[in-house]
Amino acid sequence: MVALVASLAALALLGLATNVPGWIGRGEGFVDVPPGLLTVKDDAKGVATLGGGVTVSLYSDGLRVSRDNTLLLQTVIGGSMLSAVEGSATTGGDGHTQERVTHRFDNVSITELDFLPGRATYFGTVGDGTRTLPLTLRIEAGGGVIRVGASVGGADGVVWHLNREPLTVGIRPGLPAVNLRKTANWVDPDTIEGRAVFSTLLGTDVGVGPQRVARGVDIREDGRTDIHVWTAACFLTVSSQARPAPTSTS
Repeated sequence: MVALVASLAALALLGLATNVPGWIGRGEGFVDVPPGLLTVKDDAKGVATLGGGVTVSLYSDGLRVSRDNTLLLQTVIGGSMLSAVEGSATTGGDGHTQERVTHRFDNVSITELDFLPGRATYFGTVGDGTRTLPLTLRIEAGGGVIRVGASVGGADGVVWHLNREPLTVGIRPGLPAVNLRKTANWVDPDTIEGRAVFSTLLGTDVGVGPQRVARGVDIREDGRTDIHVWTAACFLTVSSQARPAPTSTS
């Protein structure tokens, strides 16, 4: 009887230990910022070729970056690719970061596309129904990576809304090398800008910059991966070629 009780207690402790990453520190310091609406004028819709087989497409259901027929990055489907926020993110002496959002601008309207070889630049606004802020998106290919940049005049921070991809796994030293599902984590501040901090089942690695500001990855909500960057001008990097899908050895 004593052995049975001891065994059950051990199993209970094991179950608690294996579940620790799922609840300790989940979402610590993050504010949930959901996407808003996305509107794209006809002149800005379509596919832009960046060279080397890399294309960027923008329609009312979102933005996609591809190489040949392979999807590399996709923003949330049917919503704005980003939100702008007013507020602050502060890091205490214990190293923990806490963000405070006082206002959100969630609805994106893209009105114009300016295309040059290797670069597509989109112009528009992000607003809340009353106020709007000027928005510029710039997608560039080169050096083995694709850079997706955003600048929002008057904002304190930007939250990217990417489509949720299976097997979103952190890459050290930026994020823990575990499946990030249902968690939110701040990127290690020593991680240089643009260095990959997570990968997905698409076979691509994603980085975020600039380095000098608070950066975080929030995957708590179904259907989207939110990347918080506390500056008005920021960027994501994505590898310009996906890794080959693993083949079965059975």
